[in-house]
Amino acid sequence: MNSWTELMGALGSITTSPILLLVILVGVLLGTVAGLLPGVGPSTAIALLLPVAITMPAELSLPLMVSLYLGAEYGGRISAILLNIPGDPGAIMTTLDGHPMALKGKAATALSISALASFMGSLLAFLGLAFIAGPMSELGLAFGPAAYFAVVVMALVLSATLVGNAPMLGLTAVVIGVAISTVGIELQSGLPRFTFGTFTLLEGIEPIVAIIGVFGVGEILASTMMGNSGPSLSRLSGRFLPTKSELKQGTLPGLRGSVIGFIAGVLPGAGTTIAAFFSYGLEKRLAPAWAGMGRGAVRGLVAPEAANNAAVSGSMVPLLTLGIPGSGTTAVLLAYLMMYGLNPGPGFFEANPALGWSIIGALLISAVLGVIINITASPLLAKILAIPMPYMAPVVLMLALISCYSINNTATDVYIALGFGILGYVMRLVGMSPALLVIGLVLGEMLERNLQQALGLTGGDFGAVISQPIVMVFLAVAALSLLTALPWKRMLGRQGAVDEKESVSK
Repeated sequence: MNSWTELMGALGSITTSPILLLVILVGVLLGTVAGLLPGVGPSTAIALLLPVAITMPAELSLPLMVSLYLGAEYGGRISAILLNIPGDPGAIMTTLDGHPMALKGKAATALSISALASFMGSLLAFLGLAFIAGPMSELGLAFGPAAYFAVVVMALVLSATLVGNAPMLGLTAVVIGVAISTVGIELQSGLPRFTFGTFTLLEGIEPIVAIIGVFGVGEILASTMMGNSGPSLSRLSGRFLPTKSELKQGTLPGLRGSVIGFIAGVLPGAGTTIAAFFSYGLEKRLAPAWAGMGRGAVRGLVAPEAANNAAVSGSMVPLLTLGIPGSGTTAVLLAYLMMYGLNPGPGFFEANPALGWSIIGALLISAVLGVIINITASPLLAKILAIPMPYMAPVVLMLALISCYSINNTATDVYIALGFGILGYVMRLVGMSPALLVIGLVLGEMLERNLQQALGLTGGDFGAVISQPIVMVFLAVAALSLLTALPWKRMLGRQGAVDEKESVSK
């Protein structure tokens, strides 16, 4: 049975299941609200839904999560256009032309154009995912422990160097995450590591608890202690549906943005933010002077919106076929899959064909529901932005702590989450990405396990592990990414200044 047959069967099951359709609809609605609220976003929303998720079977819970993820990318554009504040990082580039369009009295038009662009990106990326998922899963079956170790190293380095503008800070965040993943009993020797004599840490740090702390508690601390009252909400004025001319202007930028977004989603560490950035940068280079990029141009709004939604489907490729999260949100999804005893990666579609294709099918249904909801209900959803953050923060914090307690019914998890919340807040203060810590935490155990298995197969010879051709390719990509990301000019400039001072003193 080929991939398309499996996918059509999954879509048929979804469309004939009222419960599953309702779950996906709820996911899109919750995601849209989470996306439009600055400081919440998909990662936090997915983490906060843990109490609901653990009461549901995976066949319902996982489609709920992916629909929430896609819905958040729809919702992020609303606050970006109306407030000039991106609801999630993927909507940062949307502010550049979306808000100027709103200031020109075309806020309603901007919302509808961005919703259609998001749908275009989701639809085209869904087709790419349907084509690639099967072959990628089969390719992954050929990977041994050594190759997987190299893949994880490459994913960690790419994540650290692609997210943010400070690769050294990114590497530091990843290393902290990997270090935290080693807390607990070492599997081979049975000896405790970094438990500081406490029994509560013998089983290690629960990834979901850390995720809720970093994203939920940390985001609330950051928004209340670092935030401000913000700009006023733009009035929903102007024609709602776009003209034929505006649709024509956005067609090619939307197609280009969809392709860039899908590729960025497949790359570990790139995600929606990088997708929107590169898509907007390309349009700015291609646009003629009269296009008015940065002053309310349609192409400047369409390209990043198509890209960030396409990146959602693209990120499912490495997550489901290789077990590698490409962003903070997919790291949370990976933790959910592991919570259900599922192991995404090679063989996932063979072991769980119905569930795997149901997740992919849920993305298509979510895209359709998302564009309908966001075109018809944007004026209503926009009113949520008028709720002051001091009223929202206690609710989100309470949900975060209840989510932590519900995992093992112990207050210890609450204290750990609060500790990670403080860590997440400090990371934001110094310019580190909390998402990188989460990626390091989730992949750390996989990194160690595959390295131990690879060393076992080679009799402890690390040289034999890294000398395999496929391993060398992945490690070379990681090294090249690291070398090109380091600030060589700044480092050499400092060294030149030191040499000059020494020569003067002599």
